[in-house]
Amino acid sequence: MSTMNAATPALHLTTLAGWYRFERAGDTWAPAGRALTYWSASCLAVDPADPRVVYVGSERSGLFVSRDAGAHWERPQPNVPRLSLFSLLAVPGALLAGTIPAALYRGDARGGRWEELEDVRRGGSKGSFPPNPDLGTRTRYLARDPNDPERLYAGIEVGGLLLSDDGGATWRPANEGLSDPDVHQVRPAATRPGLVVAACGEGVFRSEDRAEHWQEVTPPGGRTYGMAVAEDRDGAWYLGITRGRPNTWLREERADGAILRSADGGATWKTVVEGLRGGVMDLCAAPEGAGVLAATSEGEVLAVDAAGCRTLLRDLPCITALAMAA
Repeated sequence: MSTMNAATPALHLTTLAGWYRFERAGDTWAPAGRALTYWSASCLAVDPADPRVVYVGSERSGLFVSRDAGAHWERPQPNVPRLSLFSLLAVPGALLAGTIPAALYRGDARGGRWEELEDVRRGGSKGSFPPNPDLGTRTRYLARDPNDPERLYAGIEVGGLLLSDDGGATWRPANEGLSDPDVHQVRPAATRPGLVVAACGEGVFRSEDRAEHWQEVTPPGGRTYGMAVAEDRDGAWYLGITRGRPNTWLREERADGAILRSADGGATWKTVVEGLRGGVMDLCAAPEGAGVLAATSEGEVLAVDAAGCRTLLRDLPCITALAMAA
């Protein structure tokens, strides 16, 4: 850890066996840090004001925070009241933590002094999580509109979409036309204000009015389990989708996943790569140029653009999230 260069843009990953950090080494990425190996890490966030501050959520042990790009980690005191975390969103001066069962907590910039944002628990408690109804719903994904900092989105698995127009203080449902409440990821556009794209368990949806109304845009081909969606720096969209839910990935081809690209804001999709054994767990914009980085359940990181796909990293544990930070 002592060789870590916090001034260098780095790739951070959370996995079912902890946290990893990689730095660019020419055309490849070299290991630059690993920690939290005892914990099953479920989510990741980077402080928007200081990319050296990285937050990692775990499945059963709450939140971990590093303030020096991963050289050292601590558990905030107090920790998030519910320790089963599934989503994180860092906003200026605060951190939002989504939990299982579905709830949302806001802490200060140091990750403490938590308050529950109760509208999320009330709004997301009506569904059930299909693989195990005993678990109830989960706050699966959190996003902030890059064109309206007070506009926040919370995807509930399985409970639909919630919106906030006051930085998270209050929330309301936004499901008109969103026929599948199994929301996995929801992304508001940076380059096209008003556009939002959602990947759901039984399809893909888009909105052109900031999630007030939705239309289904599931691509043809038999893959309907939307897992991740992201916009690259040039305004192109990428979608990770599989042929079945994770409980079907016991077959020889495993997830049989694909990554598709859209040049028209998600209205239509073109396949870039298919036949992936791993499901695409998360996507983020490539650190430079067009395209995205994709993380899979088979422990791979892929570089994907309009020209195709290449493998950057492999043989890692199942990756749950990825982000660029210091």
